[in-house]
Amino acid sequence: MATDFLTLLQRDHHDLAAGLAELVEAETIAQIRSALDGVRLGLTAHAEAEDIVLAHALARCPTSTALEPLVDEALASHVEQSDTLAALVSCKPGSAEWRALAARLRRLVVEHAAWEERYVLPALRAASPEVYASLAGAFATERLRQLAMLQPSVPFQLAG
Repeated sequence: MATDFLTLLQRDHHDLAAGLAELVEAETIAQIRSALDGVRLGLTAHAEAEDIVLAHALARCPTSTALEPLVDEALASHVEQSDTLAALVSCKPGSAEWRALAARLRRLVVEHAAWEERYVLPALRAASPEVYASLAGAFATERLRQLAMLQPSVPFQLAG
């Protein structure tokens, strides 16, 4: 039996939440950099792949007008997460502002995952079971493609 799109998204959402929990709990610069790099790569690949797959699904779905607001909100949530990640990367690691942004990003990802799994995917499945059935493979392929295009951060070293 093929893997369902919801299963893939749940796995990705779980991995992102776990990476963000690790980031929030990180104490050393090395732990912070490692966790931050994992979160940055995972979040970017996930959001890009999901945005592409949902846009294609919307174009193929016969009743897309009902889905458009849901997909638009999902895309807006990804932009907010990306903006928060950019602010986090720009902060001094471990500072109070950095910790607040890391906690905010974690909350945004967890809330987005719950909302998307509750509203977007059931609506898409109901609107077009055929389109929905094709999304798992498309998402997995696109996520790998996105990851292949990303580069890890340059290793960080403390002056000393």
